[in-house]
Amino acid sequence: MPAYHRLVMPDSLAHGHYRRDHDAADPDETLAELMAGQVEHPTAAFGAYKSVNKDSQALVLTVTGVYGTVLSPVTARDELLRILDHRDNEPRPLTGPRTITPPGSQEPLQCRVTVRRSPYADFDMREAACTWADASTVVTVSEALRSKVRPEDVDLDAFAGEVNRIRNDVRAN
Repeated sequence: MPAYHRLVMPDSLAHGHYRRDHDAADPDETLAELMAGQVEHPTAAFGAYKSVNKDSQALVLTVTGVYGTVLSPVTARDELLRILDHRDNEPRPLTGPRTITPPGSQEPLQCRVTVRRSPYADFDMREAACTWADASTVVTVSEALRSKVRPEDVDLDAFAGEVNRIRNDVRAN
C-alpha cells in the first residue's frame, strides 16, 4: 500500500536554501474544489519562498498543491497543470515538458520552462516548474526567474534535484 502524505510548508526548504515568506497568500481553496474530481477530500496547500543565495536565478519559489486520496496520479497531475495554466494566463512552454527522475529517487517529475505575460506589469515572466503526483499529493514547485535568464540557461536536471529535496521537505506522514 502506498504511503499517505499530507503537505506542510516548513520555514525552510532544500537544506535551508529557501526561506518561507510568511506574508505570502494563503492556500487557494478554489484549487481544492477544482481538483475534487481527481482527489477525494482535497486540501489545498501553498507556500512562497525566497532564495537565501544572493546569486540565485530565482526571484521567488512557490509550492502549490493539493493532498487527499489521489484517484489517478497522472490524470491528477495533468489536471493540476491545466488548472494552473488557465489561472496563470496560459504560459507558453519554452523547454519541455520533460520527465526527469532525479538521482536517488524512484519518483519522476514532469519539468518545464515557460513564459507568460504578467497580468500586473507589461513584461513576460519566465518560470521553471516541476510537478509530481502520487497516491496522496499533487504538487507544482515553480521558480520565477530573473528576466536575464534565458531558457537554455536553466538546468532542468539540477532544478529537478532541488525539487526532489523540496518534495521530501513538504510531504509529511
